[in-house]
Amino acid sequence: TNNLSMSAAADKKILLYLRDQNRPYSATDVLLNLHKEIGKTQVVKSLESLAKAGHLVEKVYGKQKIYFVNQNTLPSLGETELKDLETAISDKTRDVTSLREETRSIDSTLGSLKNSLTTEQARERVAELSQQLEKGKEKLASLKTLCKDIAPEDKIKINQEHQQVVREWRKRKRMCMDVVNAILENEGCTHSKKELLEEMGIDTDEDMGVSVPTDGA
Repeated sequence: TNNLSMSAAADKKILLYLRDQNRPYSATDVLLNLHKEIGKTQVVKSLESLAKAGHLVEKVYGKQKIYFVNQNTLPSLGETELKDLETAISDKTRDVTSLREETRSIDSTLGSLKNSLTTEQARERVAELSQQLEKGKEKLASLKTLCKDIAPEDKIKINQEHQQVVREWRKRKRMCMDVVNAILENEGCTHSKKELLEEMGIDTDEDMGVSVPTDGA
């Protein structure tokens, strides 16, 4: 009697579990999903017994048997429940779409990072741009000195060159600062902007007491 009671309890527990999950499982799946609360021998017996009683459907695939709840024994869903399920499915679909877009965005960001300059390459680029910037400043200073007592046509030509140099000054200054900021944004950089500029030997316009002319572009 005790064995029959234990067997009936096992049948009930397994049937409730399969109804709750409503998906196909093998005897091993049921054993593991119930955390081995029921022995494997009893699980196999219960599944076969429930299938014979019509509560479960048994399908054989090679050497493996699969069991799932007989759908005819399940209560039919009402209109409200069907609408709720449709709403839930729609919500989950939107979530999946959103996650896919987010994943694509992350992949794109990672791809950009892989193509970015390394810290060492960025520092070399900053040094190169700094040299070019200094040369531009020197050329601009020379042009200003030569602007005294010159012919009008020469002055126009020099003024045009001056505008070109100022534009280049602004461009290279911006490029230089972009690279510096890229280094600062690197997770491995612990310097402040001032400390980084000093370490790399970069003199800013402010350090030199100069500023880009406002009439050069």
